[in-house]
Amino acid sequence: MHLRLGLLFYIFAAVLAFPKWRVAAETGVLVQDNSPDNECRVKGPESVISKFLSSKQASLQDFHIHGWRWHTMSLVREAERLSSMAQRFQTKPVEERHPLQQAADYVIGFNLKGLHKIEADLFFPWMKDKLTTVQDQELSEAFATVMDELEKDRKTVAKLGDSIKQNARIACDLAKNELSRSGALERIVYESAALASHARSMMERENSLLVPAIAQIVTAPEQKSFNNKVLKNLGLWDSRLHLVGMHEAVLECHNPQEREIFKQAIPSVPRLMIPRWKRNLYDQKSSILEL
Repeated sequence: MHLRLGLLFYIFAAVLAFPKWRVAAETGVLVQDNSPDNECRVKGPESVISKFLSSKQASLQDFHIHGWRWHTMSLVREAERLSSMAQRFQTKPVEERHPLQQAADYVIGFNLKGLHKIEADLFFPWMKDKLTTVQDQELSEAFATVMDELEKDRKTVAKLGDSIKQNARIACDLAKNELSRSGALERIVYESAALASHARSMMERENSLLVPAIAQIVTAPEQKSFNNKVLKNLGLWDSRLHLVGMHEAVLECHNPQEREIFKQAIPSVPRLMIPRWKRNLYDQKSSILEL
């Protein structure tokens, strides 16, 4: 009961916590949601950044590091799938639970680890440098505060991931008693859903505040140069697997504009290779989540 109440809290917090921007369907422009309900939630550093952005029209076409957004979307999707898988496995005998460890290794050890490596080593330091060196002192401090808060959120997500992997080992351990295994399985259901909810909240905040700010402050050539650096850091094999995961997440979000941006941002050759990489790489890793 406590675990389920905790999960409901995470979901409720994800919906209410942050000020919203939205993409205008007719123009593809990021515009602020100025509804009264949203306005009353805008406080502190968010209000400073929102004021800066309110006089701008930041199109997603002016943002060129979409892989970061899509990687987070992919993580949210896979974490939700892991939660559903763990829920289904509650009725399975312990002898049939070993795929759960493999699934946790993929979602946490590969997907989450890859995202956090890029964020910690490259993206967050680069973004913080670009956003906190603006001339407006108040705006600079607002960006610094938001980035610090997101870094704390990232550590919370990482701790959830570590706990999920540990509980996956316990849930499959024949040496443990059934009470311990069942408790571990229940925690995976809750923690995976909580991880997805927390990551989604971060993504919404980043899309609301940081994406339009980067689009306004950093030139397109500089963004593209940094994006190439990220791709090189991922490595050839990992980047292929991540690209397919991003593609699946974009397809599943049912957003025509997001699909069009994916088509424009990803070169034609990698896009043509996605079905093959899905069949030969991605499905071998992710299909276990459907057991």
